[in-house]
Amino acid sequence: MARVLIVEDSAAVRMALVEVVASLGHDVTDAADGRDAIARLQTELFDLVITDVLMPEADGVEVIKALRTLDRDTRVLAVSGGAPDLPAGFALRMTEMFSADAVLYKPFLNDELEAVIGRLLAAKPVDAAPPKA
Repeated sequence: MARVLIVEDSAAVRMALVEVVASLGHDVTDAADGRDAIARLQTELFDLVITDVLMPEADGVEVIKALRTLDRDTRVLAVSGGAPDLPAGFALRMTEMFSADAVLYKPFLNDELEAVIGRLLAAKPVDAAPPKA
């Protein structure tokens, strides 16, 4: 079981993500915006952060930047409403630009989400650094 933080400003999408990830047996925490997520990241450890890219208050890029400055080995899945018909290389550029480990474009199937989560968590090292005081 992994600890997962889901950051999504759309309540309907957030609750759907929480339901799917929890059904996989993970301990799920959710945040309605980037500001709340950043506050949680400073005090809690997560194995995976699933964040929307475009949000009010603080966007997904700010969430990822905040996480990376904490020097944690937390995996990041950036979720975007971008078009799935974009060139394959675009997703790679997105992950590099956002320092995310993967990008998933909305709308996506639950099976696609489950596969990405499984791949990201399988790649996570066993020893994660504790939060900095």
